[in-house]
Amino acid sequence: MLKRPFLVTISCWFLVLGSLSALVSSYLGRNDPAMLAGMGHSVIPAEVQYAILMFSMGINLVAALAMLQRRRGARTVYLAWGVVDIAFCLATLPLKMNVLPGALTFTVICAFLYSPKSNAWFSPRKAANDACMTPA
Repeated sequence: MLKRPFLVTISCWFLVLGSLSALVSSYLGRNDPAMLAGMGHSVIPAEVQYAILMFSMGINLVAALAMLQRRRGARTVYLAWGVVDIAFCLATLPLKMNVLPGALTFTVICAFLYSPKSNAWFSPRKAANDACMTPA
């Protein structure tokens, strides 16, 4: 059995800790006047933004934990939701540059999760480029 690639471990734990941190801080700061003022610039009401944030961080948390357990579909869920989330942010946020840090982080994590070593680890076959479809 292949050992989990280091970059997969780092990426997943980054997502776990980041998601938990975002969930806690958004819950504790839900009545913060500065946060509500910043959210007031969007076309979406603050309550809906909080719901979307909680849902998004929940998906990231579950996907990261599933990836640590070698669930290949979790990478696809993370990738698909990330693309939807970035597109939604670009469509609704007035300051598009605020999306850049998250989009870059997402791109780097996806590069780590879809590297050849990661593909081999997530693959049920002997190697990522193995033409034989029988399990190892």
